[in-house]
Amino acid sequence: MAVGAALLMVVVAAGWGQAAAQTGTPEELPDDATEIPEDTPEDTPEDTPEETPDDVPEETPEGSPEEIQDDTPEDTEAQVPEEVPPPAPAGTFEGCVTAQRLADGRIEVAVQPSSPGAACGERLLPRRRFLPADAEAGRWLVTAPLRIDDVVLRVAARHLAGGATEVAMQLRSTGDGTWGPRLLPRRRFVPAALEADRWLSSSPVNALVPTYNSVLERAQLVTLYGYPNTPPMGILGRGSPEQVADQAAEFAAAYDRLNGDRDVIPAFHLITGVAQAHPTADGTWISRMPPELISEYVELARERGMHVFLDEQIGWSDPLTEVKKLEPFLREPFVHVAIDPEFATKRLERRPGLAIGGVTGAEINEVQRYLASIVATEGIPPKILMVHQFTPWMVTDRADIVDLFEVDLSIDMDGFGGIGIKLQHYDLFAVPEPSERPAIKVFLRYDTPVLTPEQIQALEPRPDIIVYQ
Repeated sequence: MAVGAALLMVVVAAGWGQAAAQTGTPEELPDDATEIPEDTPEDTPEDTPEETPDDVPEETPEGSPEEIQDDTPEDTEAQVPEEVPPPAPAGTFEGCVTAQRLADGRIEVAVQPSSPGAACGERLLPRRRFLPADAEAGRWLVTAPLRIDDVVLRVAARHLAGGATEVAMQLRSTGDGTWGPRLLPRRRFVPAALEADRWLSSSPVNALVPTYNSVLERAQLVTLYGYPNTPPMGILGRGSPEQVADQAAEFAAAYDRLNGDRDVIPAFHLITGVAQAHPTADGTWISRMPPELISEYVELARERGMHVFLDEQIGWSDPLTEVKKLEPFLREPFVHVAIDPEFATKRLERRPGLAIGGVTGAEINEVQRYLASIVATEGIPPKILMVHQFTPWMVTDRADIVDLFEVDLSIDMDGFGGIGIKLQHYDLFAVPEPSERPAIKVFLRYDTPVLTPEQIQALEPRPDIIVYQ
């Protein structure tokens, strides 16, 4: 942010107590393996992700799971090879997940395609399809992929703490082949007491095959920026979470009226790592937002159909270290990352606020690769990585920045002032490569005058993300 240190260096009571977990790409098993390779970390939320299509059966309320039901006869079993051709054109799919508990405690899973309104069909068995008896509770694992007509899919399964097993389904995008969100059938629980060798079927999943890779392909995002209960740091701090959500919806509606067929989605933009004017105990000059406070906004965003940006000012730390602390939230398909090079001043040996810092292309690549690993592991749409910039040295070695399809890189023109200089810097920083999704920040108290939605929507190219501070 290009505002005075007195406004930005707000010391926030952080009390950060969250360990930084690390997630990598699932480990490949040898060709003769039968266990399901690791997919997602143990604390993935149990509710259906936001992007789940509307026609997926609703999730069973917590505490009243329905068991999956008896399956088709054994002689309908069929084997499908693991080799999967590239994704085919978009379509729809309806089918069930089926599972049985083996005598050694493993769970075997399969897929049963069906026609709309018909019963679950024959069993199709992925080559890697066994959930180990001792798999960690709460940890989602996935089968090898199956191709059924024009659809590529896989089964996900996990043990629950009480001994039951939960199953779901994922469809592969027809775009670049990324995996969509887990689709949760209404009946999807294999009871702990199920006798061995009895196949049970879930209720049907009826879903559209995902045809877009990024939320920004179908929608603009309009975000409200700041720190809760801290009005000088931005509009987000000038109301309760619910009030800010209502206001974000109003801002988004103003753009939606001008946006033709493209959607507009409101978003929270939280400064989760705040640069400080005084040294911190860990030497980073950063105060971190408590995870409970982040969760409050993430859960409200889930409820309201919003997105969330978690913004790191870096200080004397480094971008990857700070972003990794946010991993539990980044597993959500609607939570993204922003980094603010202005306050990355360690190389200058100056405290944040006394000089304008910067990050390198290599540091941005580290964050991109980390986010890409989460996307691949979680089977979620691409993440957005926003990088603020209003001077050339805030992002150096731009030519070294790589293009990863799992990450939408958005350079945000982050300076305030008159319209002329803002638009000049928008063309200079936000539009050219490696920026894939241009963004612009509007300072409601410092721009002279404030750009209107009509003026912003008239820009060429039109920004994919508009940030209000």
